[in-house]
Amino acid sequence: MKVRISLDTQTFNKKPTKLETANISNRIAKCIEELEISKFADYVVQPFGRSFSGAIFNNGIRSNTSWTCQQVFALDIDNGISVEELLERCNQYNLFPSFIYTTFSSKNNDKFRVVFVLNEIIYDIRVRNFIQKALMKIFPETDPMTRDAARMMFGGKKIVYRGYDNVITVPNLYLAVCTAIRNSSNPSRDMNLFCKSVGINILNGYPRISIFNDEKDMTKYEEGENVYNSMTKKKADPFNNSSKCVKNSHWNYIIYFSKGNTEDYYFTIENEFDFKFDIDKTKEKRSIIRDYSFEDLYDNCRLYREAIVGKYWLYHNEMFGLMTNLLQIDGGSAKVKEIINSRTEYSSKIDSWNAMKNQIIKADYAPCHCDNFCPFKDECIHSYNLIFQGKLFRGMIMVMGERKTKSLQQAKEELEDTFNHIIDSDEKGIFIIKAPTGIGKTELYINACNDRNLTIAVPTHKLKDEVSQRLYEKGVQHYVTPELPELSRDDKIKIERLYNTGSYKAANIYLKNLARDNEEIKEYLRKLKKSQDIKNQTIITTHQKLLSYKDFNDTVIIDEDIILNAMFPMDKMLIGEFALIYAKIAGVSKIDAAKKTVLNILNEINNAPEGIIQETPSYFMWFAKEIEDIIVNDSGIKTNVLGFLNSSCYVKTRSYKNTEYIFFINKRNLPLNKKIIILSATINENIAKQVFGTNINFYDIGEVKQEGQILQITNKSFSRYSINRDYDAMQNLAVELINQHNPNSYVITYKGIFDDISDPDWNFFNTAGRDELSGKNISIIGTPHINPLRYFLFSSALGYKVRIDDCIMSYQPVSRRNYRFYFQTYSNNDMLREIQFYMIESELVQTVGRARTLRNNCKVLVLSNYPVPGAEFIHIPNNELKTYKEGNK
Repeated sequence: MKVRISLDTQTFNKKPTKLETANISNRIAKCIEELEISKFADYVVQPFGRSFSGAIFNNGIRSNTSWTCQQVFALDIDNGISVEELLERCNQYNLFPSFIYTTFSSKNNDKFRVVFVLNEIIYDIRVRNFIQKALMKIFPETDPMTRDAARMMFGGKKIVYRGYDNVITVPNLYLAVCTAIRNSSNPSRDMNLFCKSVGINILNGYPRISIFNDEKDMTKYEEGENVYNSMTKKKADPFNNSSKCVKNSHWNYIIYFSKGNTEDYYFTIENEFDFKFDIDKTKEKRSIIRDYSFEDLYDNCRLYREAIVGKYWLYHNEMFGLMTNLLQIDGGSAKVKEIINSRTEYSSKIDSWNAMKNQIIKADYAPCHCDNFCPFKDECIHSYNLIFQGKLFRGMIMVMGERKTKSLQQAKEELEDTFNHIIDSDEKGIFIIKAPTGIGKTELYINACNDRNLTIAVPTHKLKDEVSQRLYEKGVQHYVTPELPELSRDDKIKIERLYNTGSYKAANIYLKNLARDNEEIKEYLRKLKKSQDIKNQTIITTHQKLLSYKDFNDTVIIDEDIILNAMFPMDKMLIGEFALIYAKIAGVSKIDAAKKTVLNILNEINNAPEGIIQETPSYFMWFAKEIEDIIVNDSGIKTNVLGFLNSSCYVKTRSYKNTEYIFFINKRNLPLNKKIIILSATINENIAKQVFGTNINFYDIGEVKQEGQILQITNKSFSRYSINRDYDAMQNLAVELINQHNPNSYVITYKGIFDDISDPDWNFFNTAGRDELSGKNISIIGTPHINPLRYFLFSSALGYKVRIDDCIMSYQPVSRRNYRFYFQTYSNNDMLREIQFYMIESELVQTVGRARTLRNNCKVLVLSNYPVPGAEFIHIPNNELKTYKEGNK
């Protein structure tokens, strides 16, 4: 590790004279060096004996008022303690120097200087003052003149202690000085005097310094010139520390200085070490975690399990980490006592550990992350702190284990290699590549069209046209299946009714009739027919057309997941309309069998229990044309009757107006005897194997490091139900969270919800394939739950029987990938739960993907309790959320 110091250029074998000292003083502020700590140590002792100052100064002038920054702190010890005794105290407080050297006047190592290196560069003089005074409080044998910010230290004779990898930290120093003061004869008075001297307010009897691992652990804090937040300051890069160095060196902290203690004011104080600030003293009650399972913690955490029985010897930082977690829990203090009493060898540490315990409680330290202190962190799948090993909290997403990501370049190369291997092989079948949005899937298959005839199927006509344009730009000849042109209002109503009722043949006949007088429709039908005869040419089409026309090229590329909306469409039929068809067919048909068949179907529908999935009856429908003719000629029939007759299964339900409906689903198949490559960011491997069979080839590129940022606040689900239950409060909450974390962003949510803050052109289930928001900041409100009937029907279409007990839902802890969280889901049917998660996650990932954070430095904020892969999760205290909902920040 390198440090920046003010290091004199002249060498000395003895203490400099007054004249030499004056010359050193005049030039040292101009002599800034950046050196390895070992090299720095070599320069301050013989044969060099150079003088130094730990501070860096402005304008080349060594003075308190020109102090700029500092990372090196030194103590001058002339008597009262030996090097060995000092190191013993360092071990007691877990506060080790980088090196110690004897002075020129030392005899038998009785006079020496102790050099500490901080893990960051301090640019705030007030923080520097706290560090220096805290060190002097812990080592009161220090020469009082060491306190000066511009203090200059002479060189010396020799190094008597080397710990070049050792660093100290502000959090560790805070713990040490508080412990030292609490061990004094009058701790309350001494703590009060110390805080007045450094100008830091007091909270619960301790300096008000909040310590936390990262932003997720930050409690709400005041802002202003009297609050120093280490996360917003320029800091040194983290590095690996030795075994003696405190492990949580990269912790962050907030210091609450007293009123009037600003950087500008500090420089005006003539004798700042004798100055006493007016400080505030407050008390706050800690919130304790209750109903905690120490049994689960024992089962899930090896460190706790071995510490509680005394099997594992705890070092200082490990005990500290355990305490910060256990003392947050009701009953945790007793567990700490058990650990302290688990080994007789701990008897010498009891006093210091009890002092540390009291300080952690009073100062309300944030729980240490497992990665920061646990020696077994690489041997278990853990979340980010020990508390979560025994309790899953509602409204929080627990990430288990380490999140593994790839660089964009690495993922692109893996995607390209996988795709090229598949497309170059002679093997037919279904090949699925799951890769994140924005990685370059489209460019990959467009390049493949240079020397191959492919069929490319995309979700929408808009995306189809974009792919076509890119092929034109590359000079690739291709054919684009046509899109139905704009119709008049009356014709549009009629053609949509025919499509909605499943009368596709009648719709084609209607279009042919329109084509007699409409050249655009005539051209559309011509192109549609031509697309079935295209040979030796790349074809661009939609998912729907791919499933309707089977004769395509031998290699088919499907862009995005085709399963949900295209292969398994769900629709509905009004039961009253089917009864109307029976009445009409009974009046016009001369065939009794036709009447009986339709009557049997109607009776089966009427007798079917509501809410129970039924297999659609199979009949010999040689009179289907008669039914279609009735539908075509009766404009009062508007729902998909023919679709129902072709479905796999259905369920009967009743609307809020007491109207009976049939919801049904059918499976449409992909072309046979082709090589089919599906490229998708959302497809689910388990579901895909249920749909296509277990012999499919599935490749998952994995999670890729984002250029932008995905933040997710998980306290609330923001489901339609919860929003409608308390609309104004939920809108206030959403607005406040967006203003706090992603202001001036495009808002996407449910259609018809929060219209005054969202864009009506953007909503769930209306984002696939759209690129207008690429690189923009987006805020997404909601968990896009699907109609449960869709889960049941989809499950049944896959061959799973859904029982009445399977429909029971509850708010329960669940696991998915490396996430654990609470969610409203199915308790008794794993397949239903998998389908639910698949559909919700697919829509969330699609919506998040519109910003293209993989390549763009933009932000997406998600307000939902379902974990979005790759998101950083934020949990906000409930009392803070309450003020947001009330609209009073």
